[in-house]
Amino acid sequence: MALLEIKDLQLSIGKFPILREIDLSVDAGEILGVIGESGSGKSMTALSIMQLLPFGATTSGSIKLDGREVLGLPDVEMRKIRGGTVGMVFQEPMTALNPVKTIGDQVAE
Repeated sequence: MALLEIKDLQLSIGKFPILREIDLSVDAGEILGVIGESGSGKSMTALSIMQLLPFGATTSGSIKLDGREVLGLPDVEMRKIRGGTVGMVFQEPMTALNPVKTIGDQVAE
């Protein structure tokens, strides 16, 4: 069983499609790099996994973390998962990272 499994993820904000047919799988111990140009959907894919989407966003498909479907979970349930099962370092280093701590310590945290 995959640690993270995404199948046919679709995301729209209002009437605008943002992500289409995203499929990926990551097993325990694997490392996955997601690359692409600015605006290609990398951050929106990560925000979909964390269920931290902007107002007006709608999703369909499946996102499973450790076998548990998280797409559409209520926020109270997602709060139990965020930080323990899944975490995210946001793109903007000046707001996401503390300059007085090592990167390793921050990623481990």
